[in-house]
Amino acid sequence: MPGKLKVKIVAGRHLPVMDRASDLTDAFVEVKFANTTFKTDVYPKSLNPQWNSEWFKFEVDDEDLQDEPLQITVLDHDTYSANDAIGKVYIDIDPLLYTEAATVISGWFPIYDTIHGIRGEISVVVKVDLFNDLNRFRQSSCGVKFFCTTSIPKSYRAVVIHGFVEELVVNEDPEYQWIDRIRTPRASNEARQRLISLMSGELQRKIGVKVLEMRGNAVVGYLQCFDLEGESGLVVRAIGTACTLDKLTNPAPFAPSCHSPCKELKE
Repeated sequence: MPGKLKVKIVAGRHLPVMDRASDLTDAFVEVKFANTTFKTDVYPKSLNPQWNSEWFKFEVDDEDLQDEPLQITVLDHDTYSANDAIGKVYIDIDPLLYTEAATVISGWFPIYDTIHGIRGEISVVVKVDLFNDLNRFRQSSCGVKFFCTTSIPKSYRAVVIHGFVEELVVNEDPEYQWIDRIRTPRASNEARQRLISLMSGELQRKIGVKVLEMRGNAVVGYLQCFDLEGESGLVVRAIGTACTLDKLTNPAPFAPSCHSPCKELKE
């Protein structure tokens, strides 16, 4: 295994009222990555629960580490009926997969429901422990940096510009796949939301693999485009420029240009 993903659910705030009798909520959280799911304890009768859970640990392989989002679902516990969904949070852990990257993602994340919108916030801490066997990452794109800017970031210098890279991923749209079945709008929305997140991660990994094959370590000008093409399905396209970048130890401070277009025009 190339790494271990660790997640801690700390607290929630400003949750919606789910029990009209008490004007409160019995909230708990499901934490899912790939095919593994953990649950917190139910925090009874509070709109600002304090779970302070244990560390939930996931053993992850190369593709899951990059393709899969961390999925956090907040629910209201019901004793005599099905638990009610409050909302979800999807966290992309790719920013933790670089040797020089931050080692933790933490903070308050908005809890989003595809029907009701934002429904409070949840405090989460996410860590990734990467193993040092770099050869195991050759089949993945761990270590490749992605920059959306069209110029080289100021803290780096370009060693080699390898060239243009592109890729696309196609999948069936759950909306059309379920068209003749009974389903709720929330289930349909969430299926599409999860699929788009998965396709985005898979596409970025495939672009990164191409960059590694070109002996690069970064993509500059990275752009993803999503298309809903009816019965053809969901299509995600990505483009960028493969580069080899070196990080500057002492980047030069920004100095404004001495040339003024207005002054030159006057002269």
